[in-house]
Amino acid sequence: MKRALRPLVRSFALGFVYLLSSASAQADPAAASRYYEDGLQRFGQQDLAGAIIQLKNALQEDRNMLAAQLLLAQAYLRDGDVGPAEVTFREALRLGVSRAEVAVPMARIYLLQGRPKVLLESIPAEGLQGAEQLQVLTLRGAAHVALGQGAEAESSFAQARALDPASPIPLAAEVPMLIAGGKLDLAWERAELAVRNDADFAPAFNARGSVAHARGELASALQDYERALELDPGLVDALVARAGILVDLGRNDEARAVLAPTQGGAVEPRAAYLLALIAERQGDAAASAKYLAEAAGLVDALPIGWVAGHEQLLMVGGLAHHAGRQFEKAQRYLEAAVARYPNNLGARKLLASIYLDQRDYARATGLLEFVLRLQPEDAQALQLLGRVNLAQRRYGRASELLEKAAQAGDGGAQAALGFSRLGAGETEAALKDLQAAFEQSPTDFITANALANILMRQGHKKDAVAVAQRASEALADSPAVLNLLGGMLSASGDGVGARAAYGAALKLNADFLPARLNLARLAVAEGNLAEARQTYAAMLKKNRNDAVAMYESGVLEQRVGNMAEAARWFEKAVAERPADTGFALALINIRAAAGDREGALDAARTLALRRSSDLSALAALAEAQIDIGDNNGAQHTLREMTKQAEFDVARLLRVGYLQLRASNPAGATYAAQKALQGRPGDEAAMVLEVEAALLDASVAPAAVEALVTALRSAHPASVNGLRLAGDVAVRSKRYAEAERHYQDAFRQQASFELLQRQVSVAVLQGEAKAAVPLVEHWLAEKGEDARAREMLAELWMRKGNWKAAREQYESLIAGGNAGAGVFNNLANALLMLGEGDAVAAAEQALALAPGEVSMVDTLGWALARAGRLDEAMRHLRDARLRAPQNAEIRWHLAYVLARLGRAQEARAELQLALQGSAVEPWVGEARTLYSTLP
Repeated sequence: MKRALRPLVRSFALGFVYLLSSASAQADPAAASRYYEDGLQRFGQQDLAGAIIQLKNALQEDRNMLAAQLLLAQAYLRDGDVGPAEVTFREALRLGVSRAEVAVPMARIYLLQGRPKVLLESIPAEGLQGAEQLQVLTLRGAAHVALGQGAEAESSFAQARALDPASPIPLAAEVPMLIAGGKLDLAWERAELAVRNDADFAPAFNARGSVAHARGELASALQDYERALELDPGLVDALVARAGILVDLGRNDEARAVLAPTQGGAVEPRAAYLLALIAERQGDAAASAKYLAEAAGLVDALPIGWVAGHEQLLMVGGLAHHAGRQFEKAQRYLEAAVARYPNNLGARKLLASIYLDQRDYARATGLLEFVLRLQPEDAQALQLLGRVNLAQRRYGRASELLEKAAQAGDGGAQAALGFSRLGAGETEAALKDLQAAFEQSPTDFITANALANILMRQGHKKDAVAVAQRASEALADSPAVLNLLGGMLSASGDGVGARAAYGAALKLNADFLPARLNLARLAVAEGNLAEARQTYAAMLKKNRNDAVAMYESGVLEQRVGNMAEAARWFEKAVAERPADTGFALALINIRAAAGDREGALDAARTLALRRSSDLSALAALAEAQIDIGDNNGAQHTLREMTKQAEFDVARLLRVGYLQLRASNPAGATYAAQKALQGRPGDEAAMVLEVEAALLDASVAPAAVEALVTALRSAHPASVNGLRLAGDVAVRSKRYAEAERHYQDAFRQQASFELLQRQVSVAVLQGEAKAAVPLVEHWLAEKGEDARAREMLAELWMRKGNWKAAREQYESLIAGGNAGAGVFNNLANALLMLGEGDAVAAAEQALALAPGEVSMVDTLGWALARAGRLDEAMRHLRDARLRAPQNAEIRWHLAYVLARLGRAQEARAELQLALQGSAVEPWVGEARTLYSTLP
């Protein structure tokens, strides 16, 4: 059989990057598989307790068995154990299960837990297909409703309906939002259509009953609620709504009977409130008080984010607490109800009575603004409020306030004005303000520190040192200014002078930690790690909660490659100082580098919540969202970054390239154009604008060409201009022209990136063999370059010269330059050649990149071809869970299932594998196998 070239690890344009980690130790895969198969059988028989036990047994034998993790999570969820289900689904994600396998259950868990914001941030619909995408869009719509985001909810429901107009799921789910918005006719239309499309779908009848209820058509509502409960006796919304109507009709005994199922365990809060009303009407004050207390306690126990999205729960909380004379608690619920549901007149009146009792006739709008209303020229208040706006990066407002403060005679406002202008991108004006402020007051350490650092960042090393020296003369007794001087000297390359300055600071104050830390950092930079470790250990001995020493210890361990130890230190530092941006960023980065995307996202989300106006925190969140596949969430974060960046070119460029990673070229274009407003003609911004246009299908080719022409006209010597001209030509399939541009750029500035482009365009022209001399010449000229040799091997693979490819891969391995992709592709070459130990090569690939789906599949297929079917099954099932849309993996799994005599399962996999795979080389053999299955 001829076998297709395995998926390459990276394209030429992107290079080759591999994730390294260690394999699980002391696993017994065979025993794990036996436990899993038994658990799978029990799960199918609804023996959830037995399935959970056997799946746990499987994971005791092999904790990285993805199939067992996923099935265990499903068993927990089906058994109603939401907490363990979430933890286990997360572990399955960490192990690499495809997001499509867990998106719907995780979204349901987040809604059940009252965490709609988490759902929206972590469960995007992009990348999903079919029923999973429809359900996630529907659940996202419900989450938007819970957060009061009507427009977003409507859009999400509409997208779900468009995927399958016959599905009752989004139709029924949208009804509560339409009712709350007063759109009863549209709500009835949606509910009626849901019932027509599926007469056995309980939520559809509940939705139609809700509309009838809102219209006052109580008989129809009761009938629909009753039908919903016949189809699903556990549908609590229908049960409570039906009981509510009976209470309104005075049929209290019937209502109590309807509510009876809710009293077996913890009473549902709405049911408890109805029971309190019934007890009150029947003269049982003690029972009424008991149920009111239960209602209040149950609402209080729910996540506030969940309660805020449910008007009935807000009202139950407000009413129950008010009846119990707990006015402060009632106030919280009622304020939320009024804010979220402004048409709720009952909430407004009850809340007004509470405010009246409190004599809270007008809310203060803020301490500083209160002061400024009384004294508009108060210089200190102006400066403080200006600094608040400055910290929030509201530069226009900050400048306005600070200019007034300076006019009022506050000298310190001059420096603050400089900071404001710096944030707005007015670098030259900002420097003038800061220099003027420093001249007026060289003893102002804050100004000196900022001015010296800005000068150093701009490359004015001598000027930066001069500022620090003058400040140290003006503040001769200040260890802080000597520490600043040491920093400037160190950055200038004067390590001896820096040590002297830090030492002088410590002579003034032996406990001045910044200088001691800088000495330790200097030691690290010089390779004297023992000195640095000794410093940090002494700091922690003196104060075991010293977060800075923890962080610096992490930096040191990271520098020498002790990543697990570094992560441990960063975690400890963040636990001590969770709002410190630098500490949190270090933790985020090291988790991301280790492949812990969920952990990186959790840390980034926490940081962004604490530091919502910090662009570096928002950038970290955007990157974490992109890494986990939440491009919508990333784009939302990046829009906020764009606002806060003002016209700072460097920040806008960072936003722009993150927008490209988030598949939002329009957002990148906006960032580039805003940067060009701040700095017209900036080459980097013009390059970003072209790169964004190249990725934006809505931009006409002529418009992209015009942007490249403008770039090359403004910067005629730019290698980027030639590179992008080549990229534009490739987009238009003018490959010969692209080749000329790349060659011109390469002659001007040889780089591996441009070599990749030349090779890529040769491949696109069907001349992969012609690119071989280019790579061989690079190797001859530059010496051994693993990237180039790997590219050469791929070229031979593309030409079908498996022997030559094998030689290159073996050369890389012999030279110690082999990553997971090298071993993976060597395994495939050996399979094609029918010689060598393909299994051993594939095992090495997987050991270097645990969980990488192409590696898992290659090993599974190599084992299958070697006749080791049970082992192959374990790996191929794992690969299928990681990439359910990959048809070739399904074919491999079907092949093994058929060889093991499991024809029904093999047939199911083959049916999916053969959909839309007519041109794949393996399809012929797959069809033959399918025709032979009973």
